Amino acid sequence: MPTETFNSLPEEKRARILDLAIEEFAAYSYKAASISNIVRRAGIAKGSFYQYFGDKKGLYRYMVEISTDQKMTLVKDLRPPENNAGLFGYMRWQFLSEVLFEIRHPELAQIAYRAFSEGVPFPDIREELRRRGTTQFFKQLITQGIVRGEVAVWVDPDIAAFMMEVLFYQFGKYFIERLGLTEDDFTNNSIYENQEAQQLLSNLMDILEAGIKRDPEQRKDFPSTVEVPSG
Repeated sequence: MPTETFNSLPEEKRARILDLAIEEFAAYSYKAASISNIVRRAGIAKGSFYQYFGDKKGLYRYMVEISTDQKMTLVKDLRPPENNAGLFGYMRWQFLSEVLFEIRHPELAQIAYRAFSEGVPFPDIREELRRRGTTQFFKQLITQGIVRGEVAVWVDPDIAAFMMEVLFYQFGKYFIERLGLTEDDFTNNSIYENQEAQQLLSNLMDILEAGIKRDPEQRKDFPSTVEVPSG
């Protein structure tokens, strides 16, 4: 995390250092990312860097936090789903937010993806990302879906949430490349009016729904993984 020394720097200098750090950690894994490369390009001494962030882990944690905060800010600006959207309506909204985040902040999206998928050597950072990110969101949605009868009772919420999160981190990049999208294609909510984007997203939701939606005859004797209230 940045120290008070870093926060006291002129805004332009702080922004320059952060931009270069984001570029470095987006381009390379945690192990391969070079603090020497960052300070050389920023024109600062390595000793100054340690006064600003303490160590490489401190800088990396801050990059992950910036990524998470930027994504949350973007989601708040999106048109929220209707109150009766249900499980798959909220999932659609979440996947749309990832597409927009990939378009608006591709380097931050890459940092978040690396933190999730590459097994950085700091379990506390990965766990923090899961807690503040999408794992709990998807698990809560799926659990609520089971209780409300939208999702089959045999679905394990942890397994389903893991599957959704892996797909979540991969989908934005695939979506953008397949449709050839750029930031100019969307304002915050214009993605809702893009027919091709909506068709592709609808197909994804259909596939997911076909896999976990409740079917009265499907594995009806399988014990539920969630305590479903009677009545």
